Formats: sequence, C-alpha cells, structure tokens
Amino acid sequence: MKASISAWSYRAFLEKNKMDMLQFVDEVKRLKADGLEIFPFYVDKKNTGGHLKEIAKKAKKLRLGISSVIACNDFAGSNAPYRAEQVERMKQWIAWTAEAGITRMNTFTGWHTPGADPFMEAARVIDAYREVCPLAEKLKVLLCIENHSSVNPDADGILAMIRAVGSPALKTNPDPTNFIADYPTRPQESIDALYAMTERFALPMANAHLKVGLFKPDGEHAFVSVRQIIEIFKNVGYDGHIVLEVERDAERAPEICAQGLKLLRKYI
Repeated sequence: MKASISAWSYRAFLEKNKMDMLQFVDEVKRLKADGLEIFPFYVDKKNTGGHLKEIAKKAKKLRLGISSVIACNDFAGSNAPYRAEQVERMKQWIAWTAEAGITRMNTFTGWHTPGADPFMEAARVIDAYREVCPLAEKLKVLLCIENHSSVNPDADGILAMIRAVGSPALKTNPDPTNFIADYPTRPQESIDALYAMTERFALPMANAHLKVGLFKPDGEHAFVSVRQIIEIFKNVGYDGHIVLEVERDAERAPEICAQGLKLLRKYI
C-alpha cells in the first residue's frame, strides 16, 4: 500500500494562494509521501485539462503516484436540469482525468435534502451513474464512491446502489471515520460499528481515505485503530493508496501529515 496526501489537507495554503498545485506536488515529495490526491477547486478553471496534465507530469517526474481526482459531484438533487449539468460535468472530468493518465476518481453519491424521499434520491444517483459509467469504462477510469454524503451514509446502502448500477468501473473509496457522525465523542460500540462497516465497504475498494488531526503521545490516531483499518484493507487484497485528509487545524497540515505518514508506514 501507498501513503499519500490529499490536496484538500493543504486547503489553508492553497485557498489563500500561499501555495499552488505544482508547489503542493513539491511539498508531497518533501514529506516523502508516495503520492497525492487532486482536489478540483485548486485546478485552473480556465485550462483544467492542461493543468491536470501539468500536475501529473510533475508528479511522474518526482516519482509520485496520483491516487485520484476528487469529483465533488452531486447526483441526488431533485432538479432535473441541475442533475443533467452534474452528469455532463462528471463526463468532462472523466475525460480530463483519462487524458492526464490518471486512472481513478473519488466520487460521491450526493447530498440528502431534509424532508426528501431517500429512496427517490438513491434512484437518481443510480440513474446518473448509469449515464457516466459507460464513458468511465471506455476510458479505463475507476469511479470510487466515498461514504461521504448523507443519501446513504451506511455501507450497505451505498453498496446496494453500486450493485444496481452494475458497472465494473464503479468501486468504493472507504473513509472509515465518515461512517460515524461525531466519532471523536462516541462510545466504543460506535467505533466497533465503524470497523464493521469499513470491512463490508472495503470489498470492492480501489482508493481509500484516512482522516487525521489528533494523535496520542505514542503517535497512534487519537480515536481509531489505524492498525485495525489497515488489516481490513489488507484482508481484501488492497494494495493502492491510503490518502491522508487533515480534518482540523489545516494550518498545521505539514506537521499533521508528517505524523500521519509515519503512522501509516508503521502498519503498511
């Protein structure tokens, strides 16, 4: 497995123009990570495809992998023109990603609207993925759904949607701590449920996230067992990227990512 860093972790630097994406690639190399994940908000909107290629070229030169490009898509909304726009946007990003030689996208289901029928939202998500997956299959880009949003926040709900789509291009992107809201304050029973859902969700995985921020004095994650999470990934034969996301104190991203990389390497 590979220990990598999401550009989102460096949002405090990228959003305030203290760093650009090419400098972020240099930072990933300085920290001796194995790769990086690209967040779309930090890619040049006037030359998206060209900038993606430039980032990929520099990463390759520095012998860094690119785990994925985050899609930030929302397929659950009730407004049909909005969903159609989201589908076309996703198709364009799939094409840009493939042209840059990147083989994975980290994707979402979409966001639950309070009061809306979650079954109808899930149906919309399934329909939208059925529209974009043929292009992903053709261009050999894997779409890895993260347990990120609240249409189906549990593992089984998202897996049911993936089965309904029925595409070999649709995989998962486990983010273990996303399974339990407010996990730092929850009892051990909730943390055990987090591992159980991660275990089910990991079966078709092709990318992974790990949120970091606080550590114990011995360097372990303050709230979850990274050893146990890595074992879950190993048990399904996963050998790809585990992408660090700095959850809080983004101004301390260099320090937090350095600690997170050390912890990942202890177990992978």
